[in-house]
Amino acid sequence: MTDLKNFLNNLNEKLNINQIDAIKHEDGPALVLAGAGSGKTRVLTIKIASLIKNKKCGTNELLALTFTNKASKEMIFRISKILGSKLDFPWMGTFHSISYKILRMNFELLKGNYNSNFSIYDPTDQLKIIKNIIKINDLDLNKYEPSRIRGKIDSLKNSLLYDEWEFEDDKEEQIIKTYQSKLESLNAMDFGDLILKFYELLTINKNFKERIQKLFKYVFVDEYQDTNIIQFRLINIISSINKNLFAVGDEDQSIYGWRGANIENILQFKKFYPETKIYKLEQNYRSTPQILNVSNLLISNNSERLEKNMWTENVKKENVKLWSFNDDREEAKHIAREIMKNLDLYKYEDVAVFYRTNAQSRVLEEELRKANIKYKIYGNISFYERSEVKDCISFLKFIVNPDDEIAFDRIINLPSRGIGKKTIEKIKKISIQEDQNYYKSFSYIIENNIFSKKIIKSLELLKNSINNFKKNLDEFSSVSESFEKFLIDLGYFDYLKDDDKLGNVSEFLNYIAEFELSSDSNDISDFLNSLMLSSSTDEMVDSQSFVTLMTVHLSKGLEFPCVYVVGIEEGLFPHSRSMYSTSEIEEERRLCYVAFTRAISSLNLSYCKMRRMFGSITYASMSQFLDEIIESDDLLEINAISETTSNERVFHYKFGNGFIDTNDNDNFEDVVTVVFDSGIKKKVFVSDLEEIE
Repeated sequence: MTDLKNFLNNLNEKLNINQIDAIKHEDGPALVLAGAGSGKTRVLTIKIASLIKNKKCGTNELLALTFTNKASKEMIFRISKILGSKLDFPWMGTFHSISYKILRMNFELLKGNYNSNFSIYDPTDQLKIIKNIIKINDLDLNKYEPSRIRGKIDSLKNSLLYDEWEFEDDKEEQIIKTYQSKLESLNAMDFGDLILKFYELLTINKNFKERIQKLFKYVFVDEYQDTNIIQFRLINIISSINKNLFAVGDEDQSIYGWRGANIENILQFKKFYPETKIYKLEQNYRSTPQILNVSNLLISNNSERLEKNMWTENVKKENVKLWSFNDDREEAKHIAREIMKNLDLYKYEDVAVFYRTNAQSRVLEEELRKANIKYKIYGNISFYERSEVKDCISFLKFIVNPDDEIAFDRIINLPSRGIGKKTIEKIKKISIQEDQNYYKSFSYIIENNIFSKKIIKSLELLKNSINNFKKNLDEFSSVSESFEKFLIDLGYFDYLKDDDKLGNVSEFLNYIAEFELSSDSNDISDFLNSLMLSSSTDEMVDSQSFVTLMTVHLSKGLEFPCVYVVGIEEGLFPHSRSMYSTSEIEEERRLCYVAFTRAISSLNLSYCKMRRMFGSITYASMSQFLDEIIESDDLLEINAISETTSNERVFHYKFGNGFIDTNDNDNFEDVVTVVFDSGIKKKVFVSDLEEIE
């Protein structure tokens, strides 16, 4: 403990007493309830650094699980900075990346015919397989909707119900079981498989389990409130011997129930681990008192939570602003005007606009473009989803795993070589008959002149280009250089022609080069893994001069000096899908809380009375979440001002002995401030006002 005190005293970090208590936690389970902006990453990194500094464990004996690559990279950077040297943390990363690494190292223990170069299939790849199964079996695409089937498969794996599921009918069972066997035949796994197969190894193979338990002396979990059932079980098994589980999370920011996150994992932590010591980080270092107080008022309406009293010593600034608009176009124009008006206070990179659904971004984008405001939108088409980038990824996937049918289908006639569907199907049949992967079947086809000279020549070009790539890789030991030569040999650059697409391929080659430099590795499988397991926000670039647009779900873990949260309307936020369930409404409220607490200095809220979505007009009312904060002294309601002329009629309203005047009867706000004779101000609903002459 003396060593730890000395270590903390020598840090250039200002820590509060609660943070210090959490860092000083010795062995045994600990739960750190870390409210928004309370410095949880600081606590996690200093805690890990102290263990290494005081030789309680080595970097290879420590498992630290996060939910984004960005979070794990930031932790590694901070720890290295604290300790004054760059260290290798082989077991610090996302649940999926750690599972992937362990499965690659222990592939021989897996059921089925997996080898170490198995492919990872993303949701797009999953849908292709499911659609193909439905088509082959001549089933109804509407009844067996592929995205619904994919969601069900993911849910089954995340909840450990895969072997117990009661299928809707025999055909649904056939689709799902065929899907899984197809993955195994392709030497591929989806995201759900990565964690599920790691869990299966721990439960089936006793020697493997004991080896893993012995390896990891300490287990750290960031964003613990986002763990699902299988992740909870995985953590529980790994930490059950040493019992050194250090979990950090905030139940008020649990927003992923729709994808399997189980809030009970954090709410019932003490029940699962009776010896737990709980530490509360309640001082907020991010937001102004006004933003924090409004956020606290909102989240206090939830019942599924552990009590925390968030507070801050930050200086008071402007009040939270609430705006009401006639429609979403007016809302978007207002935001564009505000961004331009406040450029002296907030540069583009300081500003973020959050919305509940992706569909809301269209009007915002149009108005920002009209105002010549640079912006970047996250969560729609990822860089890695662009056609030419997908081509490059598929080339690499096929080279590494020539059993990968999804990659084979994409690249076999790319650039166009006159290889049609019938030829592709025949290649697949030959591959099955000869019990060879697709790449090896090329040699058989060429040697036996099975197709026309033109097709044989095309297959020879692809086969030779792959051989040259492997040869160049051995000579240059650089994936980026070797792959660039491969694309030239194949004529892919000539095929693209489009400057934007060529630029994206060039950027992709840069990504490969950066990966090689940062990881000192030319392992293509490792590079592909880093791509497949990246999130939308991992692509974010710091210090770029553009406004950020994204859904609220993507905003978690980020912060901006100035935040606009738009479309806070009943049926949109909270979403209509959640309106009939208390637990789902509470998750929507937590989502709204996350949006509010991203703001540092300026928080601007808005709702519309009318919104155009999916080609139709929807009439809306103020969200219940706004109703819950409307009485806050820290909320300064600013009504949207319509231009009026001097000869317009003024409408008079009263409420008790209070009065209010307005120039616009039709566009009057849902909630207004009435000034009473005594000078007291009160916010009331327009429906409660009485019009007078």
